[in-house]
Amino acid sequence: MLGIAKRIAFTATGVFAVSLGTAQAAETITFVTFSGYYPPKLFEEFEASTGIHVDLVEVATNEETMGKMMASKGAGFDAMVVSSPFVTALQKLDMLAEIDQKNIPNMSNLYPEAFKLAFDPGLKYSVPYAWGTFGICYRDDMLTQKPTSWMDILKPSDELKGKYTLVPDERWFMEPAQLVSGLSINDVSEKSLETIRPLLIETKKNVLAFDNFTMGSRLVSGEIAAAATWEAWCSMAMRDGGGDNIKYVVPKEGTDTFVDGFVIPKKSEHKEAAEKFINFVLQPEHHGWMTSELLYKIPNKAAMDKADPELIKKYSPLQITAEQLLKNEILADLGPDAPRVSKFVTEIMSQQ
Repeated sequence: MLGIAKRIAFTATGVFAVSLGTAQAAETITFVTFSGYYPPKLFEEFEASTGIHVDLVEVATNEETMGKMMASKGAGFDAMVVSSPFVTALQKLDMLAEIDQKNIPNMSNLYPEAFKLAFDPGLKYSVPYAWGTFGICYRDDMLTQKPTSWMDILKPSDELKGKYTLVPDERWFMEPAQLVSGLSINDVSEKSLETIRPLLIETKKNVLAFDNFTMGSRLVSGEIAAAATWEAWCSMAMRDGGGDNIKYVVPKEGTDTFVDGFVIPKKSEHKEAAEKFINFVLQPEHHGWMTSELLYKIPNKAAMDKADPELIKKYSPLQITAEQLLKNEILADLGPDAPRVSKFVTEIMSQQ
């Protein structure tokens, strides 16, 4: 989702490959993922366990991954992490192999809810890696009126005007206005966009900045009092100096559930090796790193059950359940409507 990569606490803007392990490995897979979105020793441990070498390609956004897939016509890659709308987009382009679940027995570690995700029911084309919500992260000590609704940032109080950030990503920029207007987050009809246009134009006048990367440090420093952001970013702000002064809330109108997952390109020449890799990641001791170090909720029940209870208690977003996540909408691939939506957002962003 996103550039959902933009939620990770790194600001890599390029795409680069890193060779890991020895050149003498019996087999090599090429793995594409977001910068820093994996345990540091994962690849060398996988090679030591299986003899399979990993060539890592890091990207900053889903769009970069799509660009590489289109440029190579789907060839040259064996596994990648993408966000849910891009799973759908790649599947529509017939670029994804079906997941052979018997080769990934550790999928049994996943929550039952993970097999019911609307974009890929039964997990035919993807294996979920991380999931969570989009909400409002705020400084409790700086606000007398605590946010409970998306309207609190769309039409902010005087104490919040000029003291909060939104994200520039098109879908999440529109989402608050869609939800307060009673619309689906996947409704991008002309009528619906015109319904939310005036609200977004007015909101833009009150925002300090559109920020994907530094809203956490801005909250900690007190430069802003609130930010529309993803839950793991809020947890990291709590951890990195904000402490109990920083809170996270899913507004009463709701949110989306973002999902990042593994996929295997249809033209992979090492599909079984890629499945072995995914299976290795799904071991609780490996997958659990996402929670212990990046503070992400993961769809791996076995790993979440082993997470430090004090960590779960300390960071409230980690307490949101799989059942609750399944009730939220998931952003869908817009297909041919994407250019029209981009034009709509660009028009609003250019308003003075």
